[in-house]
Amino acid sequence: MWWKFLIYAAITTVTVLAFVTSSPMNPANSLGGAEVYRIFYFHVPQAWIAALAFVMALVYSVKYLKTSDPEADIRAVTANRLGLVFAILATVTGSIFAKVTWGEFWNWSEIREVSIFILLVMYGGYFALRSAITDPEKKASLSAVVSILFSVAALFLIFILPRLYVDFSQHPSDTIVDEQGKMTMGRNVRLIFFSSLAAYTILFLWINKLSVAVERIGRNRLMRNM
Repeated sequence: MWWKFLIYAAITTVTVLAFVTSSPMNPANSLGGAEVYRIFYFHVPQAWIAALAFVMALVYSVKYLKTSDPEADIRAVTANRLGLVFAILATVTGSIFAKVTWGEFWNWSEIREVSIFILLVMYGGYFALRSAITDPEKKASLSAVVSILFSVAALFLIFILPRLYVDFSQHPSDTIVDEQGKMTMGRNVRLIFFSSLAAYTILFLWINKLSVAVERIGRNRLMRNM
């Protein structure tokens, strides 16, 4: 039980530090108010968790295709569900940042916003597919194949595509590391950022554990009622 309070304390501490310390962006280099750059402490971890969840889904989807173990399907669909939730959170926080710095919530010429839109549509289709198939084994098998394809596509959309089309991105390109791969963050910013990354990762693992248990209970009840 103690580790639950530790997660709460970590998230609370990171949130407080994010707002009581100086902005992570030098006002002289900021677009719009420098204060909005505090969202960096939450936006990037949310995007990271989405990517982590999709990788977990890929691993469990491969495991399901190899073993046909229903538990692997439970863990894959749970990871995809949480990945979609955190992708939506990253989209919302990113849109808030865009409104303050670029003057609009959404810009179809901004490659990262287009990438996340494609990702959201993809996983919306994934869950639509699952809801349309009634046979459990067929549902799990097709979902696993789609999940593997979408996980690879998601990593491409998140990490690779924006770097291939940097001229179509208004995002700060040196937020964490510069073009030479050197850390650009100051000591305090680095401490808060990586603490936030760690706290959100642990929070995700806890939520994932609870979600898997809930999904498992739901399926067991469904099987008993059949």
